[in-house]
Order: sequence, then C-alpha cells, then structure tokens
Amino acid sequence: MRSAAAAFAWEFRQRLRWGLIALGLYFVVLATFRFVILGPRAPIHPLRSMTFALTVNVPLAFAFMYFLAVFSYGLAGDLTARHSLYPARMFTLPVSTAALAGWPMLYGTVTMAGLWVAVALVALWPSGVPAPLIWPALFAAAFVAWLQAFAWMPYGLPGLRMIVAVLWLSMIDAVVFTAMEFQVRESLMILILAPLVPLAYLAARYAVGRARCGETPDWRGVFSRLGRIADVLPRRRGWFPSAARAQTWFEWQQHGRSLPAWVAILVPFEVLFLYVVRHEPPVLTRIALVVLLLTPPFLAAFVAVTVGRSNPDASNAYGLTPFVATRPLSTAAIVAAKLRMALVSTLFAWLVVLVAVPLGLTVSGSWPVVIKMARGLTEFFGAPRAVVFAMLGLLGLLATTWKQLVQGLSIGLTGREPLIKSSVLIRLSSLVLIGLIAHLLNVSRDARIFLWNAVPWIPAVLILFKMCAAAWLATRLHRDRLLGGRALVTGAAAWLAVVLALYGVFAWILDTPHIGHFFLVLLAILAVPLVRPSAVLLVVASNRHCGTVPPAPASMGGRRPALRAALVLLAAPVALAVVTCVSFYAENRDNGGFMSSGEKRTYLLYVPKSYDPARPAPLVISMHGAGLWGAAHMEMSQWNAVADEQGLLVVYPSGVGGGGPRAWHAGVGDSSAKDVRFIAELIDTLKASYTIDPTRIYADGLSNGGGMAFLLSCTLSDRIAAVGLVASAQFLPWSACKDERAVPMIAFHGTDDRFTPYHGGTSWVARDHVFPSIPVFTATWARRNRCAGSPVESRVAADVTRLEYTGCAEDADVVLYTIHGGGHTWPGGGPMPEWFAGPTSRGVDATRQSWAFFRAHPLAR
Repeated sequence: MRSAAAAFAWEFRQRLRWGLIALGLYFVVLATFRFVILGPRAPIHPLRSMTFALTVNVPLAFAFMYFLAVFSYGLAGDLTARHSLYPARMFTLPVSTAALAGWPMLYGTVTMAGLWVAVALVALWPSGVPAPLIWPALFAAAFVAWLQAFAWMPYGLPGLRMIVAVLWLSMIDAVVFTAMEFQVRESLMILILAPLVPLAYLAARYAVGRARCGETPDWRGVFSRLGRIADVLPRRRGWFPSAARAQTWFEWQQHGRSLPAWVAILVPFEVLFLYVVRHEPPVLTRIALVVLLLTPPFLAAFVAVTVGRSNPDASNAYGLTPFVATRPLSTAAIVAAKLRMALVSTLFAWLVVLVAVPLGLTVSGSWPVVIKMARGLTEFFGAPRAVVFAMLGLLGLLATTWKQLVQGLSIGLTGREPLIKSSVLIRLSSLVLIGLIAHLLNVSRDARIFLWNAVPWIPAVLILFKMCAAAWLATRLHRDRLLGGRALVTGAAAWLAVVLALYGVFAWILDTPHIGHFFLVLLAILAVPLVRPSAVLLVVASNRHCGTVPPAPASMGGRRPALRAALVLLAAPVALAVVTCVSFYAENRDNGGFMSSGEKRTYLLYVPKSYDPARPAPLVISMHGAGLWGAAHMEMSQWNAVADEQGLLVVYPSGVGGGGPRAWHAGVGDSSAKDVRFIAELIDTLKASYTIDPTRIYADGLSNGGGMAFLLSCTLSDRIAAVGLVASAQFLPWSACKDERAVPMIAFHGTDDRFTPYHGGTSWVARDHVFPSIPVFTATWARRNRCAGSPVESRVAADVTRLEYTGCAEDADVVLYTIHGGGHTWPGGGPMPEWFAGPTSRGVDATRQSWAFFRAHPLAR
C-alpha cells in the first residue's frame, strides 16, 4: 500500500464489501423504482405512507446499525470488557497513532453522513419533504465518531465503557431533543454539532495511543464494589459446581455481553427518532416502535457471527479457539454452554428494550398511539386473546433473537470465511427485498393474489426442507455419537410437546372456520427451533476435530431403535398436518361443477332422501360469505335439516377463488355479470338433472352472499321468487338496480355487527366503502316493492324485533329481523367464534323463518 489512507480503505473495503454491495444495489433499485417505475412525481409521502417506511426507513435504519458496528470494530469484541476494542494486530503497523485513529474515524463519519445525504436526495426530497441536509448528517457523523472513541478507549472497570457511552450519547440526544423542541435554526444546530467530531477524534487518538502502549488500567482493587456493580454478571469468587457451569460463565464473559451492550447503545438513538416523530402521523410512531422491537434480532444476526472468531485480533480467523477446543468437556456440553449464553444474552438485550420502550413513549408522549392499538386489538380478539396474542408476539421476538444468535453460531463456527461473509450479504439484502415486496403488495393486486394463493404452500415447502435437514442432522448426531439415544429421544419428545402446545394456543386464538387447522400446525412446526441448535452441535464437533469423527463401534446397530423413535417423534406433527389437511379438503370439497364464462365453477348440492323426481321440488340457493366456501356455509346455515323435513333441494355455490379470498362480486362490472351468469347456468344445470319447481327458486346468503342475493333480485327477478339476506354486505348501489319487479325479501341483521354495521358506515373489511344503514336499506326495498302504509313492528324474542312491510305489489312483503346485540352471524345456525363474529342469537332461527317466508312467496306467473 502506498499510504495509510489506502491501507485503511482496503481494510474496510474487505470488511464491508458485501454490505456495500447490498447497500449500493438497494439505492440503485430504490432510485429505479422511484424515478423510472413510479415516476419522479409519484405521490409517496414519507410521513403518511407505510410503504415509504418499509422501503426506506426500516432498511436504512438497520444499515445504519450495521455500519455503526463495523466502523467501531464493536462486533469483534466485548463492549463490556476493560481492554480496547481496537484490533491489536493493527498496533504494529508502521503508521502513526493519529493515522490509526483518524482514518477509520474519517471513513466512518463520511459513510454515515453520506448515508443520510443519499436518503435525503433519493427518497425525501423527490417526495416533496423539505428535510434538512447538513445538521442530520453532522449528527450521524458525531454519533459514530464518539462511539468509536468509547469503543477504542481502555477502561479500569468492566462495564464502565457501557456506562460512559450510554450517558454521553444520551446527552447528545438530549441536546438534539431540546434544539428540536424549541425549533432551533439549522445554522445553530450546525454550530452545536460541528465541534463534536474533532473532539471525538482527539478522544479516539488518546484512546488508541494508550491501547497501543498496552496501558489498560485496573481499578478493580480500589473500587471492588463498583466493579461488582458495573459488571453485568457478577464475577465468580470460588469454585464452580461443575465444568458445564464454568464453561457457561466463560462463554458469557467472552461473548454474552456484546448483544445487550449494542442494544443499549442504539436504543437512545431510536428513542430520539420516537421523539422526533411525536407530532407526525401515528404511522411513524408505529414504525419507530417496530424498529425498536426488531433491533435485538437484527443485531443478533451480526453479533453472533463474531462468536465464531478464533482470534478477535485477526481479520480472517474463524472457528473454535484452541482453548475451548481442548476443554475436558464433551462437545454437547460445550454447545449447551453456548446455547445458555445465547439465552441469557437474549434476555438481557430484551430487558434493555422493555425498559426503553415505555420510557421513550413517556418522553415523546406517544402512549395514546399504543393505547389505541391495544384497544383495537382487544376489541377484535377480546381481552383474553389479545393478552395471549401480545405475549406470543413478545415470545416470538425473544425466540427470533435467540434463533438468530444460534444461527450465527452455527455459521461463524464453521470457520469458513466465504460462508460467513455471504450470510452478512444475504441478511442485508433481505432488508431490501422485504421492503420492496411490502411495497409491491401494497400497490399490486396481482401480487396480493399470488401471495394469497401461495400461503398454504410457502410453509409446506419450508417445513419440507426443515424436516429433511432435521432428519439428516439427527442421523449424523446419532451416527457420530454426539448425542446418545436417550438424549436424542428426549430432545425430539420435548420439541414435539412444544409444537403441540403452540398449535393448541394457535387453535384457541384463531378459532374461525376461515383458517384450516392444518395451517396452524404448519405455523407451529416452523415457529419452534429444531435445526439451528442441532446444527451448532454438528458444526462444533467438526470444527473441534478438524472435520473428523472417530468411527462408530461395531455395536452401533443396536442403538438404531432410539434413532427411529426420535425420527418418528419428529415426523408426528408433520403427520398431524397431513391428516388435518386431507380431512379439511375432504370435508369441504364440492360435489359438482361446470365451465362458466371460461372458468371452472363449483357447487355443493344436497338432495334429501325424500326427494321424489315425480314431484317438482323447491330449490334454495344459499351463498357463503367472503373467505368461506359451500361446505362451511352449509354447516353454518343448517339448511340441510330443513331440506330433510320439507323435501327441498339446497345448493351451496362457491364464489370465485384463486384471486384472493373466495368471494362474490356483488357490485357492478364484468365480474358481477359473470357471477350472475354462473347462478343462471347453475339453475339450468340442476333443472336438467332434477325436477325443480320454477316458481319456487329462492336465493339467500350470509354477508357477501347476502349482497349477491340482492344482486340476483335485480338481475334474475324473473327466476328468483324471493331472497333472504343475513348480515348482508351490500356493495351494489340502488341506482344500479334497474329491475322494477317487486321481489319479496327477508333480512336478519345484528346491531353489534362489526363487519357490516347495522346503522351503516365503514368497517375494517372494506375501509374505502360505506355500507348502507340496514333500516334505511330495508325501507328503500319496501319502496321498490311499492309497499303501502307504515311497517308493523313486533317483538318475537327478548333480543329480536320484527319489522314487516305489507300491502306491497304482487304481495312482495319485506321483513327485517333486528337482532339486538347480535353479531355477524347466522341467527339460530351454527355458531361462529364470538371473539371474531360476535354473539349468535338463539331467539330466532333464520333458516326456518326464511323457509316459512319463501314458501309463502312463490314466483307469480
């Protein structure tokens, strides 16, 4: 190298090349997407767009964390240790101490400032946001410069680096807080922040100089009590009860404190962002909270890789240290110590986050946003399910952090540098992909349709790979005698028990006919770690023995039953998923179908045993709600029981599938015309095979199916004698109903329906649509039927009132049953989960009342 600058540039290029490639690709893709695909004037407002947050804020926040860790050399050591984190191998370079401190700081500050400038130029300014350019760049530069100074300084007490760094960086945050609160001019902000960078350089130069001379002060003798307080885990005095406990303590001292330390350093910066967006739309507060909650798992993915360094002072040294490899412990005991260290590290990191979140919400005054989110969750799931759901979310984040640490262990301990650095590139690239996929799903209906159709297959494919890997690992661990038969069976049984318990929780929380239980089993299998811990054991064994394992004894074949038992236990939840999947599709399949408008349309037909071909029978067309299907609607409406008693045929047609949730197009447009044509052809198909009375063909439906029944009354009134609407979701405006024939109608609707509000308005199922008021809709139908006089209201049950319009043209009466306190359910029918759809009334049987109404209103000829 011709100069120190070039040498350090080469050093960071080698360390950062994969990250820089990922970041460069990200900016190229972002710029292309922003200026070429969307166009320079496309309206994407950062303060109101979740898309912007997912494609810009979140990926760049994590890129900032990554570069912060790399430029301070923090990933290579223990932030709570006394010695300097500056790589000792670089102290022997023929350059001055000023160069050792100056060039890494220069590259770090320029990179961080450039990161903000790139965001402003590529994302913020083109979107019309007048974000300041200079002082945020200075703030990022000062932040990384002081972090470098604190990381490179030797300290006299364990943990003192953390205390000093957090206090000083928090003070910088406080200055920025105050300046923003009082709306200080940008020029004054520059004057405040500019001196911080040269001051940080002087501190870093002093720190590197002391470390280069081998000066590491030791104040533990003078401040012994302070040393015990400052150390996150008190230092052991005396004997360890076992070698395993000693190894766990050693692993914690070496590597366990890095993740909590990094989280503690970054949290003040994230709290600052939470404070900055306190007066902006709530979406930014939610994004800030998401970033806070994702910080531990993101950092764990990078911190854990450094655990695999056999020599922190070497640039390319990975694998087990000779000291650990020669410990008088089994490989399983060493791995167990590392896994326990990862667990404790995870718990301490999350303790920092759980303290910072309420503190940040209090400082920023953002509690109302969180309370509103919690209230919405409680209203939707109910209090018990909401609490369990929140606990599952927290446990999921904890488990993800631990799994990332363990995955990093398994990669770092391989000792293979290309694999390790490729994993860094993959993790950074995944941030770009996640953001762009989120935006694509937000703007593209075809992308949402594709994802919906792929939902059952994605976990199935992942589980296929997971279980194949688990079976291979179990075989290798058993063959190489890394785990005994009893340990293998016990581990498999414990994993199975956790999977089944988690499946039970999922089944309780998501107890709705819209989701098959086989899918919940798949989610439980994916959620519980299996491959990562096993892989660590195999990797450590291979690394410890240089890729060789002693040959198995001749009697190994007698231990095969243990392996087979373990494999059976591992396969049990997969078998459960397969059985429930086959059962689900067998119970919910349709029994008829034909081509309509170029699409395969299906239906489920029920013919009672009392059907007599010699006598024309009535036909009821009962249509399911959105997201359901014929068999589910059959169980809910219970029309089959009435069919057995009255000798009528019931058909449950299926809405259009393959384009998202199965639904009816009950509005206006070509898709609605296709659904109407399908029902007309369905009537013709059934009339060709069965003796059906053409004057007694009726249609009813639940929710979206009720909206379809209204559409049929407007388009097939010459074939449909009467219609029934249960908790109907109406998307067709009255102005589009051109048919003036009076069609009898009976409706049932609950006053506490959250899906289609009784008094009209918007709901979460269709935020851009205003549902009509049910009483007003019924009165409009009565005017359509030219009913005379005022309606007659009567109470038929404690929670049910009946409103009837009579004296209508062609005796086409209009009846509305109001279910007081009723939900989005079928009264008297199969119950829907109350937490999801609301209460199901037993005060009236919608099916039997509908049949009584239908029977009294045949089609006039």
